[in-house]
Amino acid sequence: MSTVLVIGAGSALARAALPVFTKDNTIITAGRKDCDVYCDINKSVEIPSGVDVVVNFAANFGGTSDEAITAAVETNVLGTLRICEAVKKAQLKQLVLVSSIFAALDESSPSYSIYALTKKHADELAVFYCKLHEIPLTILRPSRIYGDDDSFAKNQPFLYQIVDKAQRGEDIVLYGKHDARRNYIHSADLAEIINRVISRQVAGVFACTAPEDATYSHIAKSAQHSFGRGSTVTFAHDKPDIPDDVFPADYSLYDKIDYRPSVSIDDGLRRIKEYREKGTA
Repeated sequence: MSTVLVIGAGSALARAALPVFTKDNTIITAGRKDCDVYCDINKSVEIPSGVDVVVNFAANFGGTSDEAITAAVETNVLGTLRICEAVKKAQLKQLVLVSSIFAALDESSPSYSIYALTKKHADELAVFYCKLHEIPLTILRPSRIYGDDDSFAKNQPFLYQIVDKAQRGEDIVLYGKHDARRNYIHSADLAEIINRVISRQVAGVFACTAPEDATYSHIAKSAQHSFGRGSTVTFAHDKPDIPDDVFPADYSLYDKIDYRPSVSIDDGLRRIKEYREKGTA
């Protein structure tokens, strides 16, 4: 059992992961509000005594304004450096950074953004710094993350818009003639992956994707089936095509931790439906 400092503990993913972490570890939460210790990685990072592992969930998704770009650089790149420096000072046995599969993108991708760029720079900086100072480092690059509650909707708006329409029994219209593919990983799977990475002290840079990609039409029909409200899925052929945005399969991490994501997109949509029903019961 390790004592784990969870930075960015107020994020949607961290909140979903904490119950899993507590099964095998002592947890100290860190963030700007409602946490065990105050931590603003844009200013400074102090690690309490007795901590063995740091897991960082903090991130800034940026935007296109000068202020948004600066904020993304400050949090994702410089914030990561501050965490690395604090881990070095505390002489911890492991640092786990939750990055993004978008860190592997280049400027030719339609999903390239300041978020992707700063995540890439943060990963490279962490690898350089931790190698220089012999810090065991794990970087996890998940695909699109979703979960049972609507706290994930902010960063996955299109998925939850489909769910909302299916719940209301409304028709779902997809743009273009192409049935775009996406890869979504459920927060429950990602929480278990991180927990196993901690317990087995796996180091390296790894992609974390679901075993199967899903088309938008499949997601829409699955959501409709889950709620059973009855509606149609059509394509607006006069609108621009939505391109695929999927990634090469890489299961090297899963072999090391003896675990593969088990929540399919169909299972995940049913979980969202069940969660919402509980909330209105």
